[in-house]
Amino acid sequence: MLEIRNVTKNFGGIQAIGDLSIDLNEGEIVAVIGPNGAGKTTLFNLITGVYRPDSGEVRFEGRSLVGLSPNRIVERGVARTFQNLRLFTNLSVLDNVLIPQHHRLRAIWPSAVLRTRGYRRKEMAMHDLALEKLSFFGPRLMSFRLYQPVSVLSYANRRRAEIARAMATGARLLLLDEPSAGMNPKETAEITQIIRRMRDEGGYTILLVEHKMNLVGEISDRVVVLDYGRKIAEGAYQDVVNDPKVVEAYLGRRAEEGTSGGKPDGAGGEA
Repeated sequence: MLEIRNVTKNFGGIQAIGDLSIDLNEGEIVAVIGPNGAGKTTLFNLITGVYRPDSGEVRFEGRSLVGLSPNRIVERGVARTFQNLRLFTNLSVLDNVLIPQHHRLRAIWPSAVLRTRGYRRKEMAMHDLALEKLSFFGPRLMSFRLYQPVSVLSYANRRRAEIARAMATGARLLLLDEPSAGMNPKETAEITQIIRRMRDEGGYTILLVEHKMNLVGEISDRVVVLDYGRKIAEGAYQDVVNDPKVVEAYLGRRAEEGTSGGKPDGAGGEA
């Protein structure tokens, strides 16, 4: 579904991504991990058109995304969440999930002003879709919270609302940037199950950046490890966390040489 081929991105004299190649198959959940500054969010920005790669190719379902604006990439079927939340905090939860659907109305202004039957039918379909996506998160976002402004929600519930908004765009590929950030262990367990349901019941393919290794180990089909913008390991979770190059990237060479069976911090818990 997603092909990243020999992608490089430099910022001045700093190479943020170097000759990176990753494939993502339909129906997979793939996690991208790595130390802070490894290039994980830059990778998301390259896929979604925030940055243009200096070289290489990014293809979604066989079609190039390079040079397309972020909104055009969303229309192709790729949506994302952000490490730093980007919600409309003065609007309600429901309105935040309705907004990304408005491009589907395809209505001329007289029908919007007069609220014709066809226009109202499309609005109702948007409303039903928003409720469908929000229902993945149960009472955390449903019932009275639907009409609360996002500003009064907890940080964890804002995370959930942003994921629901990405789902409502009609995307088939979701890029989740630290979806469990700000969540306690119980909430992290909940979002882990939700992400699995998004794949199994919602039909989404998911690429995620995450620091909580218990979440990564539980739901990922494959794990890709970045360090200084380059891929240093890829494979099953247990193989990756025991890879000497990964241990060195997280703990440093001296820590690796001085420990036996070393793993990235949080290999059994949180990084």
